[in-house]
Amino acid sequence: MFGIVLERRPSPSKWADWSWAVVEVIPDAPPTEGWTVIEDQDGVTRYLSSPHMLVLHHKMVEAYDANIETGEPSIWAMLDDEIVARNPPYRVRGVTADPYEAQGVLDSAEGLVERVPMPRETVAWMAQYLGSLPEAPAFRKRRRDRVELEKQIFGKEPIFSPLGRKEERDQ
Repeated sequence: MFGIVLERRPSPSKWADWSWAVVEVIPDAPPTEGWTVIEDQDGVTRYLSSPHMLVLHHKMVEAYDANIETGEPSIWAMLDDEIVARNPPYRVRGVTADPYEAQGVLDSAEGLVERVPMPRETVAWMAQYLGSLPEAPAFRKRRRDRVELEKQIFGKEPIFSPLGRKEERDQ
């Protein structure tokens, strides 16, 4: 279970009042009722939302391996835009360790997807989980079945003939 820390700071852009970013995830954070202010100073406000479960699936081993092998294992916090204007204007969709899932949500161009460093204890837990799974079978290219030629029915010649085109055969 994780808590997501969302930070609001004044925006340097003249088109937006605030800049929002997920700055960290906290393992075993205390439960909250939606977003709770945990820090407010110098115009920067931090909110906590918790608990959010990180779920690993045994069929996504390749994605988790890719995440760990980058040298900087990460967790992606995925937030959706809130329909009703609230502060903060996001609701938590979830957290993931799958970079491909995060990319899919990011491609929708809605909400906020932030990559944050994965806590050390989570890296160890994930490595233990991946080590407990059986090795995936090696890729084996399948062979093509024999092609069945079109059978001549009702006295018609087949459209595709192993002898070539009809015009070529008539000459």
